Amino acid sequence: MDNSNSISCPCGSLNNYSDCCGKYINSQKAPSAEALMRSRYTAYTLKNEIYLLNSWHPSTRPKNLNLYNDKTCWKGLKIISATKNQVSFVAYFINEDDPSEKTLFALYEESAFIKEQNWLYSHGVNLNRVVLTKNQFCPCKSGKKFKRCCEKLFTA
Repeated sequence: MDNSNSISCPCGSLNNYSDCCGKYINSQKAPSAEALMRSRYTAYTLKNEIYLLNSWHPSTRPKNLNLYNDKTCWKGLKIISATKNQVSFVAYFINEDDPSEKTLFALYEESAFIKEQNWLYSHGVNLNRVVLTKNQFCPCKSGKKFKRCCEKLFTA
């Protein structure tokens, strides 16, 4: 039995994976830069290097990503803003190099996209990478403390 219809999409959209990023990862064209951004985040959670490289513009695409050796465990995504060609987001993660260390990090980035035949990721500007504590202001720019904002993404 295929359970893909009942699996929540890692991108945080609250949709099922197969109705959300799964359809882009499995062959459909993403209709917008934001949809491509969400599907690329999901591909990182799945360590789908082929999709990531195929959705990267050739002018900035690396030869490989070596995701199978990457110890990053992605925990959540929050889109801050999206325009036609740019998406600002916060991605939350734990680096599992040390299993006893469960520090939650936040990566705040602005990514640029190019529309050719398909939407393609061009490049990103890393604006901030922080270790998160409950009492600091949330990196999603809500103005709230992390414990009153995005921490709920990790306590289900």
